Amino acid sequence: MTYGWAILVILIVVAVLWQWGLFNPSGSVKSGQSGFWGVVPYDYKYTPNGIFSIELQNNIDDTVTIESIKVSTSTKSNSWSGEENISAGSLSPVFNINNLDPYNGGSSYEVFVVIEYNDSRVNTSLLSSGRIWGSVG
Repeated sequence: MTYGWAILVILIVVAVLWQWGLFNPSGSVKSGQSGFWGVVPYDYKYTPNGIFSIELQNNIDDTVTIESIKVSTSTKSNSWSGEENISAGSLSPVFNINNLDPYNGGSSYEVFVVIEYNDSRVNTSLLSSGRIWGSVG
């Protein structure tokens, strides 16, 4: 391996570590999400006392009815259930899922979320699921 290749490998490793937030001086984790389709998280927050708040966006071309939202941490899970209609392209009210793990403010969290909704076009229950992470606060 020549010096040019070695420098290129080092630059790639540094870029990956930068994207992961290793060089983040504030120590906070950049929030994000992966997965989800159709009904997706628009905004979310995890509080130190174990309350996860989530607002959803309907990206489906018709009205959907949110039937349940299940949130799981590494050791606990809890859910909201009911019926909340969201028209196409609109945002839901904020749903609060209580009694999850308490964390210190500023620490990181990761939850797995399963959203069960009824698509009025096909009148059947569907799932949208994925991971959400960020800093507690």
